[in-house]
Order: sequence, then C-alpha cells, then structure tokens
Amino acid sequence: MKSLTRKKLIKAGARAMLAKSYNAVGIQEVLSEVDVPKGSFYHYFSSKEEFGVAIVEYYGEQLAETIRKRLSDIGLSPWHRMKEYFLGVRSYYASAGCSEGCLVAKMATEIANASPRIRMALKAEFDKWVGLFARCIEEAQALGEISPEHDAAALAEFIYTSWEGGLIRMQVDQELNSIDNFMAYMFEYVIPLRK
Repeated sequence: MKSLTRKKLIKAGARAMLAKSYNAVGIQEVLSEVDVPKGSFYHYFSSKEEFGVAIVEYYGEQLAETIRKRLSDIGLSPWHRMKEYFLGVRSYYASAGCSEGCLVAKMATEIANASPRIRMALKAEFDKWVGLFARCIEEAQALGEISPEHDAAALAEFIYTSWEGGLIRMQVDQELNSIDNFMAYMFEYVIPLRK
C-alpha cells in the first residue's frame, strides 16, 4: 500500500510540476490531489528534494521507455526510427498544445543549480536518453544511413540537446516553428539519409 501511495504522489507531482514548476507546486497541493492526509508526505519522502528526485526518475524512465520502443521498431530503418520518434512527439504537441514541454528540461533550468541531488538525477536521465539515440545512430552508421565519420555519442548529444532547446523555444513561442526547424535542419543537413 505504501509503494502504491508513493507512486500516486510521484505521478501527481509530475503532472503538477509539468503544468507549473517545481517551486510553484506545494506539497499540500499534491497530497490533496491523491487524497493523502496532511502531514503524511514525510512517510514517503524525507524532503521535497527527494520527492523531486523521484519525479525526475519516474518521468525519465517513462520517456526512456517511449524512446526504446520507437527506436527498436524493426519495421523501420534506424534513421527512419529517429525521424519518426521526433515526428511523433511533434504530433503530440500539435494536438496537446505547445505549453507543456519536457519536465526534465523544465526542472533543469529551474532547480539544477540549487539542488545537486536533483541535478545529478537530471543528468542521469539526459544521459540515458542520449545513450539510446547513440545506439540507434551506431546502427544507422553500420547500415550506411548516417556518415561513419561522426562520433555516435557526440552526435546523439548534439541531436538531443538541440531537440530540448527546440522544446523550450516552443513553450516560449507557443507554436511549433522551432520544432519544425529542428526537423528540417537535422534530417536534411545534419544527418541526411545517405541511401
């Protein structure tokens, strides 16, 4: 029961922080949403910082699972898997609005400097996602779809960092232009399909 309530708190906290921010979300707000009595929070987390780390890890693993699924689709070549992943996320934002963005990127800009524990959790999730893209790039290079002259890990880092920057700009502009620019330049000029 304790682990189920803990997971409910993490999910509610992730939703609230994605809608607002880490600092704008109060513990009582999250407790009320999942109908947990006031004062019970510390049965599940030692601090709001620990709660923030748990939220980053939860959100990060959810996204990693989506990336794994899309990048392992054997019905598509590796290059096409990457492109389809980003197109799928673009489609989500087109239908859901452009204000949400990525919770990990949002927390990185807000709280990483103030909390070394949260910063390290954020880094671990970014590294996990980049690693998944690096493996897909290596596969694409082995098939001749992407130039082998690029270091796969460095290229994956560049691609994913550019994507996150595009998401931040999308939230500021409240439109998809930055995402569309990312798609056009990334797949036409940075990693064009070689065959």
